[in-house]
Amino acid sequence: MPDTQPEDLIRQLRSLAEDFADVHHLTLRTGLLDDDTVLMPLIARIRTTQSLTNQTLTLTLATGSSTIAATAAGRSTIEHLTGAARQGNDAGGHLLAGIPAATALHRAPRSTPRPARTPRTSIHHLALRRHLSAATGLLRDAPVICLDAAALITAATSSTALVPGDVLPRLTDPQLAAFRLISQRAVRIRQREGRPPFLHTSVPAPTVTATVAALERKKLVTRDTGTSLDEGQELVLTPAGQRALPALVLPATAPRRTTPAPAPPRRRTR
Repeated sequence: MPDTQPEDLIRQLRSLAEDFADVHHLTLRTGLLDDDTVLMPLIARIRTTQSLTNQTLTLTLATGSSTIAATAAGRSTIEHLTGAARQGNDAGGHLLAGIPAATALHRAPRSTPRPARTPRTSIHHLALRRHLSAATGLLRDAPVICLDAAALITAATSSTALVPGDVLPRLTDPQLAAFRLISQRAVRIRQREGRPPFLHTSVPAPTVTATVAALERKKLVTRDTGTSLDEGQELVLTPAGQRALPALVLPATAPRRTTPAPAPPRRRTR
């Protein structure tokens, strides 16, 4: 396999994170469909999840063949990506296990209006709900793991570093998780007239405005004021944040412990 440049890996990991977030959102909505329409979307989610898992494994191999493979960041990135592949594989397994229940609930399309929905308490309803819930939880973690892998590569290739006199900031776990998301340009802040500001993230991660405000006070992140708050201002690292990035991100080595427990998958977070 030819050597893949770190910049290409970062770009592909960001794209993969967004794709995982999209399939997570679609899988969450699959459980809201009527019984006679759930089967085909479920099969589509399985196909997409398997494809993303294969892409993750391909990027794992590409990382192993890259120039950073022998570094601590490269080894940690490979651990993260194998963790994301495991999440995707397990999620696909749960979706596949839900096929028998979805098949049992499948009916031919009706030509007349459907009657009012009855309580979903049958063994097939419960089995399908259980598998969809498990898959949704696994897919919710995968995009954040991919972005953490991108943050590791970004830190490893950073041309800046702490200089004498710089003090490494102390961050809480939520602040560090938000810092890694912002380092991958995955967070925007918006504000509508008469309403409090809210965050828009490209992955379903538990980033809240108070956490970002703390990073701004510590002068690690800033807003791109070239756009309006109504359109959404992108959050980026300051020069101090860029210098601190390697020291803050590279110690992270456990794919399953890189962020706090995921929040409900809303793209708007107060």
